[in-house]
Amino acid sequence: MRKLLTIIAVLLICGAASAKDFNPRKVVLNLAVISDTHVNGYNSVPAYKFRSALIQERDYAANFGGLDGVVVVGDLADSPAWDLKKYTEFNDWKRLYEGIFNPKQTPMVFTVGNHDTYHEWSERTYEEAQKIYKIFGANYFQTDVDTPEMRDNYGCRHCVIGGCHILSVVPDGRNPVVYPKESIQWLDDQLKAITEKEPDKFVLVITHAMIYGTIYGSFLDNVYPKGNGYWSTKVLTDVLEKYPQAVVFGGHLHFPLNDPRSIWQGAFTVMGTASVRYMAIDNGGYDDMAGLTVMRDREEFSQGLLLQFDKKGNMRVVRMDFYNQTTIGEPWTVKRPAKDGSHLAKYNHSAIAAANKAPVLKDLKAMGSENKVKVVWSAAEDDEFAHTYFLTVTRDGNVVASRKILTDFYRAPKASQMKKVWVRDIGLEPGDYEVSLRAVDSWGAESNVLTQKCKVL
Repeated sequence: MRKLLTIIAVLLICGAASAKDFNPRKVVLNLAVISDTHVNGYNSVPAYKFRSALIQERDYAANFGGLDGVVVVGDLADSPAWDLKKYTEFNDWKRLYEGIFNPKQTPMVFTVGNHDTYHEWSERTYEEAQKIYKIFGANYFQTDVDTPEMRDNYGCRHCVIGGCHILSVVPDGRNPVVYPKESIQWLDDQLKAITEKEPDKFVLVITHAMIYGTIYGSFLDNVYPKGNGYWSTKVLTDVLEKYPQAVVFGGHLHFPLNDPRSIWQGAFTVMGTASVRYMAIDNGGYDDMAGLTVMRDREEFSQGLLLQFDKKGNMRVVRMDFYNQTTIGEPWTVKRPAKDGSHLAKYNHSAIAAANKAPVLKDLKAMGSENKVKVVWSAAEDDEFAHTYFLTVTRDGNVVASRKILTDFYRAPKASQMKKVWVRDIGLEPGDYEVSLRAVDSWGAESNVLTQKCKVL
């Protein structure tokens, strides 16, 4: 594994050394950014995944001077508060971390997720979070530069690692996700003070809930039954929009980093962090679902980020695929903050969608046999990849069967590694049918439609 990650890192250095927006030969800071480890026992599968993620982050960063810190965007534990006296899962989490890193040498900064306290996000959150702080101890708060009262009373933390400012805010309510007015004011004050002093440096903001209407997954409340703002928040946007230096990391939803919408830029920058534990997806009614928002293969997944800064303050983000022990696609690169906001143009979703090319389908076969039709097609051609296939069967103009198929983009570190041929069997009564197929990419662009007639015996 170490050798594989070293080869990948060397390729990145050689291939991107001349890039204008990031110099991989001048990396001055490496931060692992992960979320949703959901550790539920020292020898559990989530514990194994967490340990593996830390090792891979460490080994990859070693090619660029070493890992300077770990940032965890909530849901460290799975359900620790069922044991209010011991919080055993946090003890396990701490043992696992210290099996890889010395917190004095590689500090860890975290925010509190909804799974981390007994009452999730409520008026009890900050009181219960103090049990977590006590378990971790002083070594885990050496990077804090703000008063402990804000941490203890509201979960607000201002930490600094290698000159990089990290701000944490924690909700006190869900459905919708809301924050105390004190926390919102604190965030505004901290961002103002930092950016006035260092206007050309990024400021990281971590909060477990996503910022509504930004990255992939942040619109989930429109369709998920819990609804009413359970997965994302709208209340921080007005503050964040004042600060183009802000880079917000959210977790909670476990959406895969393979999708290009996992980074968003508007008045500020937002990035998803996926999940170390398992994958979730939108409530799209896809085939092969185990629940409304989880696939049957959700456990065959583990992802996170390696955040890097070069000497000039430019940022690169390597998407880490811990399950496959490799990296995902090309790194995201963002130039250091500019007065004119030009550093926010690269990952603007509206601009990307406008330039996006629709997928193209080349072939479709529908072979009828006894009581079923076998449908075979080649993967759509696209400038990125097809996100979803829509398969429809009609008889005499009436739809008799339909399939919505999520592609394997979340399983393939590179789009070129995705499945080349797709097959679906659909049970049907004897008769004459017409099968149609279309593909849609991540930006909503629809392909051409292919049709094929068949006869079921």
